[in-house]
Amino acid sequence: MSNRRDRLEEDEELERAVDLVSRYYHLVLGALLLGFMLWNRVRPWNNFVVDGEVLFSGNDAWYHFRSTAYAVRHWPQTMPFDPMTYFPNGTHVGQFGTLFDQLLATAALIVGLGSPSDNTIRLVVLFGPAIFGVLAGIPTYFIGRRLGGRIGGITALTVLALSSGAFLQRSMVGFSDHQVAEALFQTLGVLGMMVAVTVARREKPVYEQFVGRDVDGLRSTVVWSVLAGVAISLYLWVWPFGILLIGILGVYLLLQLTIEFMRGESPEHTAIVGAIALGVTGVLMLIPLTSSDFTVGVFSLLHPLLAFAVAGGCVFLAWLARLWDDKGIDTVFYPLTVLSILVVGTVLIQVVAPSIFNLFANNLTRIFGGVIGLDPSAQAGTIGEISSMSQPATYLFQVHGFASFIALVGGAVILFRNLLGTRVPPQRLLVVVWAAFVLAASITQVRFAYYLAFPIAGLTAYVVGQALAQLKPEGEEFSLIDGDGINVEGYQVLAVVSIVLLVVAPMTAVASPTNISRYDSPGQDIESWTNGLDWMQNNTPEEGTLGGASNELQQYGTYANVDDYDYQEGQYGVLSWWDYGHWITTQGERIPNANPFQQGATNAANFLLAPNETQANDVLDEMDEDDAGTRYVAVDWMMAETNTDIGGKFFAPPNFYDVSDVSSTDYYGRIYGSQAQSLRSPSFMYHTQSYYESMTARLYLYHGSSVQPQPVVLDWDFGSLQGARVRQTTGRQALLFNRTMEGARAYAANDTSSTVGGIGALPAEQIPALEHYRLVGTSEQSATESGNYNRGLLSDARLSGLGYQIVNSTSQCSTNVTARTTSGQFACLPESLNEEVFNPTSPQWLKIFERVPGGTIEGTGPANATVRATVEMYNPASNDTFEYIQRAQTNADGEFNMTVPYSTTGYDEYGPENGYTNVSVRANGSYQFAAQTFENRTVTTWNGSTDVSEGLVLGEQDGTATVDMEIATTQELFEQNETNESGTNTTNDSNATDGSGTTDDGSTDSTTETATTTGCGEVSALLPSNTIPPEAN
Repeated sequence: MSNRRDRLEEDEELERAVDLVSRYYHLVLGALLLGFMLWNRVRPWNNFVVDGEVLFSGNDAWYHFRSTAYAVRHWPQTMPFDPMTYFPNGTHVGQFGTLFDQLLATAALIVGLGSPSDNTIRLVVLFGPAIFGVLAGIPTYFIGRRLGGRIGGITALTVLALSSGAFLQRSMVGFSDHQVAEALFQTLGVLGMMVAVTVARREKPVYEQFVGRDVDGLRSTVVWSVLAGVAISLYLWVWPFGILLIGILGVYLLLQLTIEFMRGESPEHTAIVGAIALGVTGVLMLIPLTSSDFTVGVFSLLHPLLAFAVAGGCVFLAWLARLWDDKGIDTVFYPLTVLSILVVGTVLIQVVAPSIFNLFANNLTRIFGGVIGLDPSAQAGTIGEISSMSQPATYLFQVHGFASFIALVGGAVILFRNLLGTRVPPQRLLVVVWAAFVLAASITQVRFAYYLAFPIAGLTAYVVGQALAQLKPEGEEFSLIDGDGINVEGYQVLAVVSIVLLVVAPMTAVASPTNISRYDSPGQDIESWTNGLDWMQNNTPEEGTLGGASNELQQYGTYANVDDYDYQEGQYGVLSWWDYGHWITTQGERIPNANPFQQGATNAANFLLAPNETQANDVLDEMDEDDAGTRYVAVDWMMAETNTDIGGKFFAPPNFYDVSDVSSTDYYGRIYGSQAQSLRSPSFMYHTQSYYESMTARLYLYHGSSVQPQPVVLDWDFGSLQGARVRQTTGRQALLFNRTMEGARAYAANDTSSTVGGIGALPAEQIPALEHYRLVGTSEQSATESGNYNRGLLSDARLSGLGYQIVNSTSQCSTNVTARTTSGQFACLPESLNEEVFNPTSPQWLKIFERVPGGTIEGTGPANATVRATVEMYNPASNDTFEYIQRAQTNADGEFNMTVPYSTTGYDEYGPENGYTNVSVRANGSYQFAAQTFENRTVTTWNGSTDVSEGLVLGEQDGTATVDMEIATTQELFEQNETNESGTNTTNDSNATDGSGTTDDGSTDSTTETATTTGCGEVSALLPSNTIPPEAN
């Protein structure tokens, strides 16, 4: 030791260098860690610039962009009301348009020199979360330093920088949600309280100092308490639901005040901090007040009043402690009295103000109920981030390594010392209470896990600081370098290395923070939707101009806050699932009926699951206003997909549907392979007739066309997996076929574990045509660009027995439905199976439909016959065609009529410039009509054709289209081919496979089932050679 000191004294420059390192090494390490956090979060930023346009990931980021763009135009005001979402009501933006958006808007104004372009605003919003994430490292360092010295500060910052879970995701470039700002300002609020209670413990202020105006004696405590209150308010300004922090601080102050009194101390100094900090919070929460109600999601009276209540509670507890001392009451009765007051107060509130009691009870259950096994509601469960944390211990280790368990040990030590009556610094208990509540919230709703990194980092710093403190004499801070140079012994090096390995190694080895592949792009869904919504923006009338009206809505106009906005003529809604509402608002500049606030979700579900067109129309009619209605419906492949393993969202609407009591099992289920060992084994989806009759399936799969069932039977057995009764294949192919529908139905009737159709796009019964909904545009991207979509189809084909091809290159596959196998080759779904079983229409990622009055066709043909109308439509985005088919029944005079949504002429006469749609999906020709009659062993074929103008479909032209069918051919059948020996006149729909002929109004056609197939093609020719047993025929 003396030799090192002598050398330092002889070398002044070395002595100065060692002194600088010993003084500032933590700053250098801290800067490096912050630099790593920034680099790790911004490095994929160029992936978010697609075709020159800045995109964001997730849903909420898009509304924050909108709120920020508004704040830029009206700085510093935020949007009071938005009519560009939740048609036909509009909405108050609630938790959006808060401090987070104001800060982003301020940054955009600075970067854009007062007049930022739309691209500049987007770039600021893009990089915002990464900046907030890095800034969050600063209070984290100081929390760690307060708990574990400078080494503790570096430890806390290291844990935060290497955490790979929710906080990393939410602070990545592009994930522009308020959650990262929540984390920053909540941590800042906790740090403020830590400093305030520590200063108060040192200064020991009392009530008499306020009476005597002892400014010098109170200054430090008051200043730090006020700053803590400001920090708490900033958190609430970012997120109104952050009122949770007031509750956490209330519990902490209750415990701390009680513990101090039980230890024989006066709790007055802590009460003063609580009263001032929460009092300041209450005053500041009056500034953004927008509602006089008691509600959590917007700035309401609840926020300041709850803060004032906690502040008043601190004053009361301090007064009660003085009373106890003055009366000489045993301290053991103090906590009992406090507990009794709380119980009585709770009961009193339940009796006097049950609505307020329910408000608190419901929110506490929603946020912390998972700890006692209470799951979120079925509707809330459709939001991925609200789902509960499965296997918390595994999750915490994967995200935070051993730091999670080190923090648990630290928290337990702090609690144990408090229970023993040890004079533990009050800031330590604050961090433990904070950690406990955040952990409980995260277990209940995994979304809150982005908070967890901070208390875990702080408590890990505490343990590391305590451990290293044992390596130095009492009262000195541990340091490897001091004024004597490198001052370290072997055992100290071993201890430091062990701690580093324990904390750092698992966090980099189990789930490296540099593995950001899940967060490094906006995602295929928003890219594909952007393409489709660009089509909508360019090819549909602007809001307020539908039908030639002139009631334009300003995208960033200021509108009064009302409960129900009065939409004007020409303004219209776009119906889709709520996930996509913000995209429709920002990228399409149209008004969605439902949005990610889950507003309008019930109406959307009622439409999407409507079992017939009449009910679907009723849903829209009841929702729409007299002069403004829903005009378009947007459906993507995930909305029609039932397999949640590959991103299917069909599971969600049944949770909101309220026309009748339904569940997802009414629409679909899983069938496991015969070799399945668990519920996680490979499976494929089967669909019930209710699925195929839903508007979602009829729009996405069939484009509104009539569809006939095919002679295909899906067969399974019942088995048991992990105690659950499941459907399983029998060891042979699950799909069977017959030459006739009669045979297929007979088999299904005799085997209750089978159904006609039920796989892919094959229904069990006829699906009637839609009369008022037509495909007008799609995204250029196909669902087959999604690896998940392709894997789902290939899995269905393999497990059902249809199979697929193995090719060496994707160029050898006739479709784009491919996936790489473990051998390096490719699985390929043949074109025939793809088109005839799974995709009768091209599976574009997004399909946009228009609701139209429809054009009426009146015609004549054979009496009492089924007429089949067909028109071939061409979609330039997919460069393919599909057929729209509708059937009608003639009366005894041979007359019929039908309403069709697709036009064949007059497209160029209508477009956005005069208030209509520039239809991209157009007819290749006229409507073709066909019918057959059979009488006296003679088949007579009738044909005809007509055109339907765009004006007729839009209701802008009076009249009807007409067609007079004529006999095209007659054919006499030989006696051995006769199928009906009666003398009655029966009809057979040309190329039909099912004679039910059911229409949406419940009427039926009396056609005869045959073996001929179209619509979905002759499926039996495509299937493997497994036939239905003869006895079923």
